[in-house]
Amino acid sequence: MRYSRYILLFFILVALSGCSGHQGKMPVEITYWTGWSGHEFEIQKGLVDRFNAGHKNIHVKILSVFGSYQKVTIAFAGGDTPDVLSAVWAEQLAGYAMRGALTPLDSYLAASKRKPDEWSPGIWNMLQYKGHTYGMAATTNATFIAYNKQIFREAGITRLPQTIAELDDAAAKCTKYDANHRFIRYGFRPSGLASWAYVFGGKWYDQKTGKITANDPHNVQALQWMASYAKKYDIRKMQGFESTFGSAESVSGPFFVGKIGMWQCGEWVEQFTKRYAKDLDWGYFPLPYPPGGRPKSMTLGGSVFVIPSDCKNKKEAWEFLNWICGPEAVSDFCKGIGNVPPLRAVAGSPRFTKSPLFAFAGNLVSSENAFGPPQMPVWRTYMDQIVRAEDFAVLGGRDPKKMLDDVQKIMEQEMTDATEVL
Repeated sequence: MRYSRYILLFFILVALSGCSGHQGKMPVEITYWTGWSGHEFEIQKGLVDRFNAGHKNIHVKILSVFGSYQKVTIAFAGGDTPDVLSAVWAEQLAGYAMRGALTPLDSYLAASKRKPDEWSPGIWNMLQYKGHTYGMAATTNATFIAYNKQIFREAGITRLPQTIAELDDAAAKCTKYDANHRFIRYGFRPSGLASWAYVFGGKWYDQKTGKITANDPHNVQALQWMASYAKKYDIRKMQGFESTFGSAESVSGPFFVGKIGMWQCGEWVEQFTKRYAKDLDWGYFPLPYPPGGRPKSMTLGGSVFVIPSDCKNKKEAWEFLNWICGPEAVSDFCKGIGNVPPLRAVAGSPRFTKSPLFAFAGNLVSSENAFGPPQMPVWRTYMDQIVRAEDFAVLGGRDPKKMLDDVQKIMEQEMTDATEVL
């Protein structure tokens, strides 16, 4: 009987030892939600597979929430979040951080010896809120103007526009009408007041004082300039002509078929040009600026990577986040989807600079005049109000100053309400 007990005890110890060893080898599973889909999702899935193969202690499960972004909001509200998210837009970051929904990354960055100067200044600034880092970036985009070289030659334009006056002149020279004064082609139509305000020397928020600056005189000047195109070219005729356009990113896109001389776009246009208009002779230049404005100015944005506060596996989540936003993964992802790397060393590497367009775009992104969303919790609402003011001034002929005064009042109240909630 005593011998039987020893045998039983031996088998129990062996079983426990085996169970313990097995548990030690089990990887920690973390869930990653991404906002990318299609081709971009497949490339990112390949990166996740590479991470899993090289990190036996962690297994990342990737899920696309493209088209279901409400799921992200619900997850934050209910505390049932994934471990890592890249379906949070840059303009949402401060709002989530203010509400305590995100994990500050400062200590993780320091432990991993990651430093702010790895990122372009505008990118790094947009990842901050009140002195702390709450997100990481793996991609970004530049903003510039693409132009049709053949149309420029026909119009007798020999110098690329550098000032607003030169841009206006080039737009007029590229515009062409038929015998009934209907558009055959127009030169340019500015859009995106949020960006052009910076070009004109303005700003939307004073980070030091926490004040809304919607009616900054430079912002007003930018909107007045945009509205001048509506008056000069008759916005109703312009819209009627635009109704004949195909999708901008298709074989019948207006830039590809010569219905517009210049197009405000980003480095991604190269992919579409190769696909839909491979014989098009085109070039590019930075957004021109007025006296007192900012050269090489543009806005940054896109999705950012975060670790929600409710993440239960923060050590493993950071290990994955640090890798997917590290040089190797960023280089491969940006190359695969045709975006500008937000990491300065990657953007400046031969893999990207051997392309003249990407060398140009990387230079714009690293400019001191590349601005991300302001570090404020109501920027998304603010953007809606900016677009509304632009529509009323450009399409409705309303007074730009009055429109931005209205935005100023609305957003001052929104900001007060947002801070009082806490």
